[in-house]
Amino acid sequence: MRIFFGLELDPDARRALSDWRDRHGFADGRAVPAVNFHLTLAFIGAVDNRKLDTLCRAVDDWDPDTGFGEVVLDQVGYWPKPGIYWAGPSQPAPALAALARKLQHLGGQVGARLEKKPFAPHVTLYRSCTAPPPAPAAPPTVTLAYDHFTLFESHMGRLGVSYRAVEHWPLGR
Repeated sequence: MRIFFGLELDPDARRALSDWRDRHGFADGRAVPAVNFHLTLAFIGAVDNRKLDTLCRAVDDWDPDTGFGEVVLDQVGYWPKPGIYWAGPSQPAPALAALARKLQHLGGQVGARLEKKPFAPHVTLYRSCTAPPPAPAAPPTVTLAYDHFTLFESHMGRLGVSYRAVEHWPLGR
């Protein structure tokens, strides 16, 4: 199974971001279905059930010092190599970066490849873009509030990719 840690968008944030994209965020790629919107904290990759259990126990045993919080998705960007058009915060998110580093470290204990690039919190709006999208008339202003993080399984089906929540952990325990 392919897994990653992330933050879920609540229904209001998901709807607001989807509405903004439909009005202002045009791109030539494949639009990510709003139901798949999430903010990735740490990609773990393929694991078997034994490694999944080990990872979940390690997260259970860890007491995160990150509490609940929020980030405002108020800028967009484009990464040409993966062809991704995204929305993210214009302000640094040090608490999320620390959470992402810890989850990446825990993933490394079960064989996940450690990410060398700095953490860049974002929600993917389009995939497979072949050209930079035009600048939007107005940037998004969507607040992503969080009080937990989720372990997701990524599943490729005949209708595309879908994400299933495997486990949730509260923040600020």
